[in-house]
Amino acid sequence: MYPMTKALNLILPLLFLLGGPPARPAVPAPKQPPVRIERHDSVTVYYPDFTRIDLATGTMPAKDEKDVVFVCAASFTGECLDEFRHTNIAGHHVSSGVFHEGYKCGPNNGVFTWSAKRGWHFYNYSHKNSEAPLRAAAKEGGMGFCQSLLFNEGKQFKGCFKPGASNRYRALCEIGGKLCVVDCARSLPFGSFMSALKKLGARNAVYCDMGTGWNYSWYRKEDGSVKEIFTTPGRYTTNWIVFYRE
Repeated sequence: MYPMTKALNLILPLLFLLGGPPARPAVPAPKQPPVRIERHDSVTVYYPDFTRIDLATGTMPAKDEKDVVFVCAASFTGECLDEFRHTNIAGHHVSSGVFHEGYKCGPNNGVFTWSAKRGWHFYNYSHKNSEAPLRAAAKEGGMGFCQSLLFNEGKQFKGCFKPGASNRYRALCEIGGKLCVVDCARSLPFGSFMSALKKLGARNAVYCDMGTGWNYSWYRKEDGSVKEIFTTPGRYTTNWIVFYRE
């Protein structure tokens, strides 16, 4: 018998009696930042690391709600009213598992829904057909809203603005199998914004309400502080898509 083999024959039973060799300490996986940010030439992409999505209505989430990692306006608002009404939100919608009727808005040809059971979905549905998927999301305790559809299953749509109209635009997108929010880094013609989304590989996308006040939005940084994307709060904004990490 070789000396090494003899030594192993002595050591292995001893290790067995002692419960085996000491286990290596588990190396924890690096924690993802609340929001991963990609900066491109003309657009900025925000990838929230979320466990839940909801549609807040009436009151925007506060910055001291530590489980909120990203928030921005979602559907259009009809009128500048001093009081909140669900009927002043463009299209039917679901907030915290409750279905609400909104007003019929011509540009809205898309629906976005999310539930813990089925994840997110983008639909090419008009106001008339939007109720069914939204009620399904409500039944599952989810959320949803209607907006102008920009991309669906890779197909590009016309969108809600003329190609030459310049502004700061925003869209909720599915890119590379991940949900994200894409913002213009500067004022762009709408056609250029759509081209940027296509270049990024947007498979699905709906527009998000913008304009001064409506563009007010923020995200959570790694140190827990809040970074405002646009800094002027809107008095008349009625609804926001909210990403939570709990």
